[in-house]
Amino acid sequence: MLGYALFVCALSVLLPTLVLMQAAFAKAWGRGFSFDNLTLHNFQYVLFEQTQAQQAILNTFLYAGASAVAAIGLSLAIAYVVSRKLVPGTNVLAFLCMAPFVIPGIVLAIGFYAAYAPPPLALYGSGLMMILAFTTRFLPIAYMSCATGMQSISPEMEEAVRILGGGRLLAIRKILAPLMKKNLAGVWILVFIPAARELSSAIFLVGPNTRVISVMLFDLSEEGNFEVLAALGAILLVVSVIIAGVGSRIIGRDFMVRRNA
Repeated sequence: MLGYALFVCALSVLLPTLVLMQAAFAKAWGRGFSFDNLTLHNFQYVLFEQTQAQQAILNTFLYAGASAVAAIGLSLAIAYVVSRKLVPGTNVLAFLCMAPFVIPGIVLAIGFYAAYAPPPLALYGSGLMMILAFTTRFLPIAYMSCATGMQSISPEMEEAVRILGGGRLLAIRKILAPLMKKNLAGVWILVFIPAARELSSAIFLVGPNTRVISVMLFDLSEEGNFEVLAALGAILLVVSVIIAGVGSRIIGRDFMVRRNA
């Protein structure tokens, strides 16, 4: 059984990753692996020569990071309202937070285009549109984690703050947020990683100055520039693995499993 699991893992994860890295360092991918076919030019081109690639890398990590922060703030507030039943219809509010989970990304992007592209907002092709789309797309991940963390904190701790004259915002800032800091760090990572590779919604909403890595990878594949495509994909892969590794080190080895359970 273990051997079968390792075999499947090798075919589905290890082999594609090795082929990707081989192509990223290859002068010509079709020639196969050989030492005289190795080069760093693909990475040099992506990181230092191709302005569009540099902008796409910057945009990707900026939008993914900002959307992760926005998703945390929004989901924390909603999870607090729902768990403490502060308003009528909290079940509906929770359902709306989970709704993007079942909506295809391209359909969500069409909705954003219809809502925010026309004047007076005219947000189409802007960075704000990308951040809003990514935040909405991955809000269910953030909400599930925040709701789970909220349930583990007794309301009596907040009541102590309110008895001393503090409001709900003070209770969230002084009690809930510090107690959930590891949970929130895990949420940030779990939103950042899929947002950084999101294609289905991004491809419909990008503008000339807001391209992200996933869209550029698609464009490069259409052009048949596989070596540069592989180098750009390898950069995204390495950054994602590093962030996941840092999260595992700080939060715990199984933080991704626990947040997705």
